[in-house]
Parts: sequence; structure tokens; C-alpha cells
Amino acid sequence: MTDTNVSSGTTTECECCCIGSQNITFNSCEDIKDFTIQNLELKCEGRFLKIRVELKNVCRGRKVNVGVLVCENESGTFFTRAFKACQFTVPSGTGNCTNVTVDEFCFVFPDENICNSRTFVVKVIAHYGDFPSFPFCPC
Repeated sequence: MTDTNVSSGTTTECECCCIGSQNITFNSCEDIKDFTIQNLELKCEGRFLKIRVELKNVCRGRKVNVGVLVCENESGTFFTRAFKACQFTVPSGTGNCTNVTVDEFCFVFPDENICNSRTFVVKVIAHYGDFPSFPFCPC
């Protein structure tokens, strides 16, 4: 895999396009070939994780910050594999509080071999992102 700085406008290669090739020639007047390309291994496998977050009893009209942290235990130590966050305003309506579903936090994890199992721990952090009664930082 070529490792380059994407922000500088250069390109990067994952080498995920072609997993094997074989030249097959049709001779003159030959219109059928039956050929097997053998011993190919899948490359660039991966996992796709889609998380929805359901928040209960949130105040209408308030901004909410939500973060989703994906961790994995590797030899007894947890490592952060991914993190995403968003902010949204809870829709107004009747009543003070409502339940809200936040769609969707999507994560991709490259994997050497998806035949092996993998366990992720997903943690959610959510809190209000505005405090109208505190227009200043009191501390």
C-alpha cells in the first residue's frame, strides 16, 4: 500500500482493484473458451458498522451533541478504532420532551480476513450543547 499525504493533493493507492489476472487468447475461428483462474485470495476485505442512537426524554428545541466511540479489545487493552460526532436541534412540537433517533453513524474497518471474528465495544456520549440560562462560562 502506498502511503502519501492526501491533504497535499497527492493520490494514495490501496491496491484493491485487481486480485489476479490471466491472459486468455482466442485463436482464429475459436469462439468458446472454458478457463478457471485458480488460487486467488480476496484482498481489501473489511467490515461496515452502522449505528443508530435512540435518545429518550430529550428537551424539545435544544441542541444535543452526540458522539459514538468504537473500541476494540486487543490483548487485554482497549484501543479506540473510530469516533464520530454530530450536533442537532431536537424538533419542536407538543410537550416538553420527546424521544429522538439519530441516524446514522457509519464506520468502516479494513480487515485481513473476515473469516475471523471481531468484537467492538460501542460507547455513546450525549449531552445538551446549549445552555440558554448560562450565556457565559461561570467558572
